[in-house]
Amino acid sequence: MKEYRKGVWTALLVLLVSVVRGQAVSNAARYTQPGVDVLNYNFSLTISDSTNRIKGEATIRFTRADDRQTVWFDLIEAKGDTAGGGMRVQDVRLPDGKSVPFSHRNDRVFINLPPAPGQPTELIISYAGTPARGLIISRNKFNERTFFGDNWPNNARNWIPVVDHPSDKATCSFTVNAPATYRVIANGKFQDESPLPNGRKRTRWVENTPIPTKVMVIGAARFSVQEVGAVSGVPVQSWLYPNDSHKGFIDYRPAKEILQYFIDKVGPYSYEKLANVQSTTVFGGMENASCIFYNEKIIVGRKDSDVEALLAHEIAHQWFGNSATESDWSQLWLSEGFATYFSALYLEHAYGRDTLNAVLDQNKSQIFRYTALKPKGTVVDSMTTNLNDLLNPLSYQKGGWVLHMLRHEVGDDAFWKGIRAYYTTYRNANARSSDLQTVMEKASGKQLDQFFQQWLYQPGYPEVVWGSRYDAAKQALVIDVRQAQKTGTIFTIPLTFSIRGANGRELSRTAKLTLTQQSQTFTVPVSGKPGSVVIDPDNTVLMRAVQMGQ
Repeated sequence: MKEYRKGVWTALLVLLVSVVRGQAVSNAARYTQPGVDVLNYNFSLTISDSTNRIKGEATIRFTRADDRQTVWFDLIEAKGDTAGGGMRVQDVRLPDGKSVPFSHRNDRVFINLPPAPGQPTELIISYAGTPARGLIISRNKFNERTFFGDNWPNNARNWIPVVDHPSDKATCSFTVNAPATYRVIANGKFQDESPLPNGRKRTRWVENTPIPTKVMVIGAARFSVQEVGAVSGVPVQSWLYPNDSHKGFIDYRPAKEILQYFIDKVGPYSYEKLANVQSTTVFGGMENASCIFYNEKIIVGRKDSDVEALLAHEIAHQWFGNSATESDWSQLWLSEGFATYFSALYLEHAYGRDTLNAVLDQNKSQIFRYTALKPKGTVVDSMTTNLNDLLNPLSYQKGGWVLHMLRHEVGDDAFWKGIRAYYTTYRNANARSSDLQTVMEKASGKQLDQFFQQWLYQPGYPEVVWGSRYDAAKQALVIDVRQAQKTGTIFTIPLTFSIRGANGRELSRTAKLTLTQQSQTFTVPVSGKPGSVVIDPDNTVLMRAVQMGQ
């Protein structure tokens, strides 16, 4: 999802969490359809300037693992006049033109078919209506009409019939009949564009890599398009409103270097292009597969680290969230935590360790503030009833901090070995937190049960109160440490202390000292009285540390 940082990003976060765009659910698993696997969607859409009503035809190819005769696809139904929002199904038929029985109720299209276990089945659903959500039809900041898909978390069902859950990934194509004044962008590879009568044209895009419905989109507007170049054969493009193109082409230019960084560090890019697209939607950025949408207001016209961070966040999602996709919304940190941390890693690559530490400290502060409001919240959250509530600092910043701590728990080499193995194993598939743990244990040779349990499933973070004194007789530094978090839970954390002279220069550093109890005392040999002692000098532990006497 969108990346949020200080300043403009914080303001956008407030907007994000205040807009309720999906429906509340009591159990996210109810959205799945076990035994049904969609293989491909072929969407044909007609949009116009005279109305917000769209016409659609979806050809869906799927398999059934058993002999069931009824399948369903999510599609928000019109509750009367379609001008109020919702779709009305006109026909469901087989490729040979034969109509099949269906009913449209409870926002699902139920279809009766002869049994065909294990065999691909193809259906064509014809429908029309006005999207209430999902496809945002509005005017941009230049008062020009625009159309943009906006599917997260499960809003695709508002304008296309789908199994609207991240676990059912499929290839897709979009054929869009639109006024000729628009350029149309969608997932995948551009196929062709052909003129139609009455000042219209048809545009086709095909995505041959399976993706979740949350990132299946189109965008239609007046665009200026720049070919930025190619990375490992992947074309990189910038799509901007013409009035913003001069500035926006500068803003989006770092995408090429960012793409190269993630290919080098993680693995091959899964899609046919990388298009960065100015859009009129509610999010600062939305990671749609191969065509990322960015909020129209985020244009500065110069090299800017905040814009680079946003680009890096959304581009990182192409690996984590789009390709290696969380199996359920409760596992959202596998998307957002990864994008948050990998954006920070790119900034470390581009600007140095100090920039990474600044981002980590900022993220830590956001975790502290949110935890004060939601002290029982956990990173993996299967209890939240409104999916939009998962867009919070636990999924983003704390998830990112979990990866940062994991990196230092297993070491850099094992961390990157594990990351590459995780992506290779779950590329174009789905994963859970336990899958990541298994891969990381194999890469590092370490048991990580306790690490994953306390950081993903246990609320809060350690609040450490500590002090030190020099014992001249023993020539040792005595360090007293106490966990003071009010939750009553005890964390196991590695602590390092930097021992410094009177001038502040580091003289030595302790080995990792493992804190496992509420109160512990560590004794460290030191030849002389230190000028000062600093806890966690490399910023590797998510904790609030307070030194006694200060």
